[in-house]
Amino acid sequence: MPLDAEAAAINVLETTAYFQGKRSVDDYLDQFRDLIYDLGYTDPKTVVVKFRQGLDRRISMALAGMAFRRPSDTDPEAWFCLAVRIDQNRAADEAFHVSHRQPYPPTPSMNRPLAISRPVPAATPPRFAHSNPSPGNPVPMDIDVARKAKATPDTCQRCGKTGHWAKECDLRFDVRYMDTDELERELENKFAAKDVASAEPLSKERKNLA
Repeated sequence: MPLDAEAAAINVLETTAYFQGKRSVDDYLDQFRDLIYDLGYTDPKTVVVKFRQGLDRRISMALAGMAFRRPSDTDPEAWFCLAVRIDQNRAADEAFHVSHRQPYPPTPSMNRPLAISRPVPAATPPRFAHSNPSPGNPVPMDIDVARKAKATPDTCQRCGKTGHWAKECDLRFDVRYMDTDELERELENKFAAKDVASAEPLSKERKNLA
């Protein structure tokens, strides 16, 4: 029986069958203690090497990378205790995050029809660049309409009466009803007539002297 137990322990310990896998460190350590007891391993360094080989790699790296109080490679019990403590802390941390994890928002049902957004029609651009009329910036169309409204048939633009045109109005010689161009022409005619009148006496005096 002892020979059979030792042979079975060798077959397990010299392969990956004893590795921790998804088990806790406590369960892994129970099996590992039985294997080294059946094999009669007493060398502490050999025990630590075998224990680290089968230990979860994350826990093994955490123990090996400790800057302070790293367990000695000749102290199996220190490795056992720290490995169990790290595994328990990791399990507690995972349980904490699971309890505080936010639930995912519900996904839309595949059978529910999706809402199709229709494009919004673009606004019609204004016909004229200055569509907002102002006293100094009227709309061209409004100017034409105003001119047509004012220009009624047979209406005098000078006196506002009907029956004749501005060029036939009796007030066309009245300066109060003249526009700027008419005033300028009238002044030019007056100045020209004055020049002619002042030039006539000079011409008579020259004839007398001659």
